[in-house]
Amino acid sequence: MCALCGLLGTSHWTEVSAHAQAFTMEEAEPVRREREGRARVASTALAPFKIKVSDWEGKSYRVVSPTGRQEIVDDIQAVWAAVERMRGHPLDPLDDTYIEALKSGVR
Repeated sequence: MCALCGLLGTSHWTEVSAHAQAFTMEEAEPVRREREGRARVASTALAPFKIKVSDWEGKSYRVVSPTGRQEIVDDIQAVWAAVERMRGHPLDPLDDTYIEALKSGVR
């Protein structure tokens, strides 16, 4: 997806619901549940760094470091940039220590 979509107000592709009826008045709740699910998965993936992600007002994500530093970001893609800013260096998802921490369930 190109940057032009952001200028046009289009949501990031990860924020679009998989449920066809998610945007009807009767079925608006699935979007919120899906966002909360993405936040839980991100928090699990970031547990070795003691960083937590949560839904923020159904529109953004809140990223919280172990020291309490917080950032509010627009979409799940922006979470990773916030984590790198908090850590002061890039996150390497292929780092052996990180993978071992995920396997052992470090929280």
